[in-house]
Amino acid sequence: MKTTRRRFMTSIGFAGGAGALLPFTACQTESASQQMPTDYARLDEALKRPVLKRGLFSSPVMIERLELLRDRDNCLYRVRSTDGAEGISVGHPFIAKGSYPVVPIALQQHFVGKDARDLDQLIFNAAERNVKRQGIPLCVHIAGIEFAILDMLGKIADQPAGTLLGEVLNPQVSIYLGHHLGALRRTEPEDSLQLMKRDVDITKAKAIKLRAGRGDNLATDIDNAPGRTEKLIRMAREMFGDDMVLMIDGNGSYSVKEAIRIGKILEEYNYEFYEEPVPWDWYEEQKQVEEALNIPMAGGEEEFGIHAFRYLIGKEVFQILQPDLFYFGGMIRTMQVARMAEAAGLKITPHISGGGLGFLYMLHMVSVCPAAYDYHEFKMFQTKDANGTVFATESTGEPFESVDGKIKIPTGPGLGVEIDPDYIKTHEVFVG
Repeated sequence: MKTTRRRFMTSIGFAGGAGALLPFTACQTESASQQMPTDYARLDEALKRPVLKRGLFSSPVMIERLELLRDRDNCLYRVRSTDGAEGISVGHPFIAKGSYPVVPIALQQHFVGKDARDLDQLIFNAAERNVKRQGIPLCVHIAGIEFAILDMLGKIADQPAGTLLGEVLNPQVSIYLGHHLGALRRTEPEDSLQLMKRDVDITKAKAIKLRAGRGDNLATDIDNAPGRTEKLIRMAREMFGDDMVLMIDGNGSYSVKEAIRIGKILEEYNYEFYEEPVPWDWYEEQKQVEEALNIPMAGGEEEFGIHAFRYLIGKEVFQILQPDLFYFGGMIRTMQVARMAEAAGLKITPHISGGGLGFLYMLHMVSVCPAAYDYHEFKMFQTKDANGTVFATESTGEPFESVDGKIKIPTGPGLGVEIDPDYIKTHEVFVG
């Protein structure tokens, strides 16, 4: 049966029935000029609610030191409290290296000497009071610092980092494979799909995300070979069968007209969602594509502003929101997006980058995420850092493995892993 947005909306269960949706978006058949004004009240109420469970900590947890540790292109974040508690996290595998100075210059002042129990406000200050530095290069460092603080706080409370932010809603996470980005575009569909099939056999994943167009985020309507995307769409369905959940990411490849044309083909082959076919910040054009198609639309990976997500959710530009845990500045801000999505009857599946500890941060986030989509991005248990170094980690809870396409959430305190001490020693404190 062809995927339709009506079926998708029914399956995610809009609270209060169809009428509850109207304040957020008008009927799909209406033009933009005829739509009712958007009522953001429920979204704003969701944003006001505290995220960190401050009550878990009866006394202040003062941050004495925040360190950025560097080894060439790679970075780690380490925080220590005045009581000697410590947390550590691994930075983004390729973006952080371009903006190291923002940590000592723009971010340390927002964390050092502060009470970690006020993490909601600390993250807000770091993101919103750096108005001249806002963007993904800033947010990846805010996220890394937050992950380290959550690691420290989780060890103090003897709880996994995720449970510091909410109740466990998803003890297991169903995955979709979203890697092999280059191969899925540059090689012939026959070869690239064999790579994906190999990892399906390893993980037993029930969902796969493919890549459409050139992925240049320039709306050039260019494919790496004539007709390649159409061939990939068809061949994937033939190879994996009707039971495999298939999605596709345009990475901003298309103009509105071409995005709609490709979308119609996706509908024909029963694809689950269509991610960012037009450039990520073309909000009006994305809405035009959304209104022309029945397939659910996904996006938000490059967004770094909470107000932008408020707009995207309020206008229902996407049915599935995808804040990146690094690009958007961490789990607290992502939880705020999840709560807005829940209030609007939409879904969320956090985006992750391959390498570092991306899979680990995703598992913690999804474990407590309201309005979680059925499947979440997974790029294998990669721990390759920005230098290409594969570093060793050991779970302090259950081993990490995909069983029948599902991964149990971390159960150890904090981030739930021990990073090889010898690997950490290869990094030196960066002073800016």
